[in-house]
Amino acid sequence: MRNGYLWVMAVGMAIEASVHAGPAFTLPDEDRVLESSVELERKTGPACPGDCAAGVQFVANYRKGAERLVFVSARHAFNPNAPTMRAVKEAFAEIQAKVVILEGFPTAMGANPPPLVEVARHYGAPEAGEYGRSEGMYAASIALIKGIPFLGGEPTREEQMQVIKAKGFTDADITFGYLVGGLSQALRSHEIPDTSVASLEKYYPRVVQDLKLPIDHGGWALDAPSLEGFRQHYRQLYGVDIVGDKEFPLRIDVAFDTTRNGQQARVDMKTRDRHLLGLIEQQLSERHSVLVVFGGSHWATLSNALEERLGKPKITPFFK
Repeated sequence: MRNGYLWVMAVGMAIEASVHAGPAFTLPDEDRVLESSVELERKTGPACPGDCAAGVQFVANYRKGAERLVFVSARHAFNPNAPTMRAVKEAFAEIQAKVVILEGFPTAMGANPPPLVEVARHYGAPEAGEYGRSEGMYAASIALIKGIPFLGGEPTREEQMQVIKAKGFTDADITFGYLVGGLSQALRSHEIPDTSVASLEKYYPRVVQDLKLPIDHGGWALDAPSLEGFRQHYRQLYGVDIVGDKEFPLRIDVAFDTTRNGQQARVDMKTRDRHLLGLIEQQLSERHSVLVVFGGSHWATLSNALEERLGKPKITPFFK
């Protein structure tokens, strides 16, 4: 699942932490990461009873020799009673982790970035913002209580942009992808109730402002079109207006989206997944016991490589 907007919220709060060096490792070959698709997620994940077309949250528990890996295959959640949160809690009960790897901020920030430590310590407080209510900060809050260091599992913005542009995508493509991602995150977290004109007029300026942030502050240093220009681009790609689109944000999920925006998202996802796989393997070699909390799409694309190293996992699903 895509997380570009969670990234900017994390990095925007962690400017000082971004100068710290994360662990160095070699990127795995591209062919070790599978291509994301709906079919892959259905094939690799647990059976989905009833209406759970967007995916099942689960914990994948691996053990081979001295190496242990517990991977929470999550959906972005902001409700403390959501299945993802229950899966995170169960994961910590299943493993005495030596490190926790989290979605949403770069590894280059180093272990326990101070501003994110501060956010995690206030998890569940009434004043907690959108990012502070996420499954990542819930996992970070537990890690802090247990004295376990946590790392971001993302590449840097520079690394992402370098790959995206090398594959032929433009600033306009990056801009559109960021805008729809930001609006999708706002809808999932209930910052906006729907994609009505009123909701878009309220929230669109915030996403535009964050898009303009420098790359090292979590943005892309890019200018956005007007809201009407954005809606026109959306209509050209998806054949409908974003206003009142009942398929949004599922329509733009990387596993479903067949448009140019989806193609770009898959390129970016492979960049992120290669980074994540390299980090997981490096941490397994050094610390032997690793807990990961990342979107289910990422587990699906890494499932083959993880099984080759660690064998088949025990899967525990968490339904509604």
